Amino acid sequence: MSCPRCFTGHVNPGTPQGRWETIHTLKTYVAEPAKGKQALGVIVIIPDAFGVGFVNNQILADHYASAGQYLVYLPDFMDGKEAPVSTMLAMAHVFDNQVSYLWKPYYILAAMYNFVPFMYKNRVSVTSPRITAFLKALREDKGASLPVGVAGFCWGGLHVVKLSADNAETKTASGRPLADAFFTAHPSNLTIPKDIEDVKRNLSMAIGDDDAVMGIKQVREAQQILAGKADVDSEVVVYPGAKHGFSVRASKTKPDSKETQQSEEAEKQAIAWFQRQFEAAKRNQSS
Repeated sequence: MSCPRCFTGHVNPGTPQGRWETIHTLKTYVAEPAKGKQALGVIVIIPDAFGVGFVNNQILADHYASAGQYLVYLPDFMDGKEAPVSTMLAMAHVFDNQVSYLWKPYYILAAMYNFVPFMYKNRVSVTSPRITAFLKALREDKGASLPVGVAGFCWGGLHVVKLSADNAETKTASGRPLADAFFTAHPSNLTIPKDIEDVKRNLSMAIGDDDAVMGIKQVREAQQILAGKADVDSEVVVYPGAKHGFSVRASKTKPDSKETQQSEEAEKQAIAWFQRQFEAAKRNQSS
């Protein structure tokens, strides 16, 4: 299981506004709605390979909290074993055609030194129990009265898709789903068609048509499978020209660039999706 493009991208400017707490035994970055506003739901972010310490992920949590009026949790599901941000620099040199081929082996080895241990330490069998345990505890806490959504990116996207299945691991002891809605952007390492065929919960996906990890043929197959599920509300939004990681790691140095605009559109897609799903969940709970 490999995803070199999961380790590429940009560190964007900005200062996180949230705080750190221990939530259900995990170190967690917490972002809240503006002062005086009551949270309308809880969003749990399962991040990309760079984890909770990556400033882009923290700022994304802040945006969800302020724009959607959500309580947002970004837990350390990787237990401090995320990929270092320096991996992005090494990968940039690997894919840079201007870099001499004499230097390519060095940068490849430098990148592998970081991402090979990451993939081993954060394999699904290790991290999935942490994620489900957190969500089960959340359902007994804040999630008992507020709707819960889960958003996953790249590495986290695989977990989100698997959480949207219907099995013993994706439900509480009482049979309640671990979340009311799921969103993923450019998920990595999906098994197509199986992982999509297993989807039983409402799912939204943002993906570029130039994604080197999930090719457009797989995207169209996923669209077709989801469209055939009459009892699942779903959407797959394809962003023209967008590459893997665009919603989190696209460069935002130029506010009017296509990269920046598409990243912001993916944020709006997620927020609108959770708003719609949370309203439906509240109606169902009161009926």
